[in-house]
Amino acid sequence: MTKIITLYNHKGGVSKTTTTYHLAYALAEGHNLKVLVVDADPQCNLTELCLSKTIDLLDLQEEAGTATVLPGTSVKEALWPRLEGERANVDVGSIELIKFDENLQLYVFRGDIGLSEAEDRLSYAYSQRLTSDMHQKRTYVAVHDMLRRLGALHSFDIILVDVGPSAAALTRSFFLSCDRFLVPVAPDRFNYQAMGSLSQILKKWVQEHLQVIPDFQKLALNVPTQSPIFQGLVMQRFQRHNGAPKAGFQLWINKIRTRAAQELVPSLIEVSGSDGVAKHCLTEPICAEIHDFASLAPMMLSNSKPVWQLTKEDTLWQGQVWDQRSAAMQEFKKRFFDLAELAVG
Repeated sequence: MTKIITLYNHKGGVSKTTTTYHLAYALAEGHNLKVLVVDADPQCNLTELCLSKTIDLLDLQEEAGTATVLPGTSVKEALWPRLEGERANVDVGSIELIKFDENLQLYVFRGDIGLSEAEDRLSYAYSQRLTSDMHQKRTYVAVHDMLRRLGALHSFDIILVDVGPSAAALTRSFFLSCDRFLVPVAPDRFNYQAMGSLSQILKKWVQEHLQVIPDFQKLALNVPTQSPIFQGLVMQRFQRHNGAPKAGFQLWINKIRTRAAQELVPSLIEVSGSDGVAKHCLTEPICAEIHDFASLAPMMLSNSKPVWQLTKEDTLWQGQVWDQRSAAMQEFKKRFFDLAELAVG
């Protein structure tokens, strides 16, 4: 059965998309899994990352006056007939996914800037979920039903969902559809403050969703029946000295760890029971620490590769510079492969 994992934080700027991208590669490369990444963020950054070479080519064609269209079906295009009431559910058989690495089983369900238009429809369906309106009930489960049937149709082992940094209806629909979730976070005051509101947001979402499950099951609707399981915080975007986070970053790492242990974990247990939190999070809510990519970031973006696949030819680095960067690449590889191990465990 396909496992759905969402990376979510309503605080932006935490490298959520970059982590989704690298985790997908780690799962496919390290575990030989068939992985689908879903770009559910109207900003479409994950689509840009996965399809950058294709997009660059289309940009050149556009400059030459040739009409350009991205390949594949977008999330909005797939969902829209259901949201408009034209279908009882999403036609997953018509969804064209894009393979973005010829050597690995990696596919992207591309984003669409117009996906933000789904907010009103999903929000209204959420408000009507306890009524007898079948159209709104089908809309309420549309995202979950689509992902489940899409995963089964193509025999995906893992679906990774990249959602936007919001607490609105679109993000909520994708979050409630997942089996597990990771929370990318950066060590600063704003992320520390956001940890408190995140605890309340997730508790409210799960609590309100659990109320509708019996009614939806009686109607044979494909509703999520389990609370998403918290797999941990992914601490990111910090600088190091002698292999350890610099003091200023370590201060906020410790503060965020404490606040997650005191607020996020208990709130999830309160609403979902002990099964709503992975066992390792009970003693250590941070499941991975991934420091700043520094000079590797632009190289990764321009070459459309995870950092550990970069070559001398890609970077033009030589000598000691290459040796240092190469060692950093392998460390990042280990950290993401360890995160992948946790994700599939």
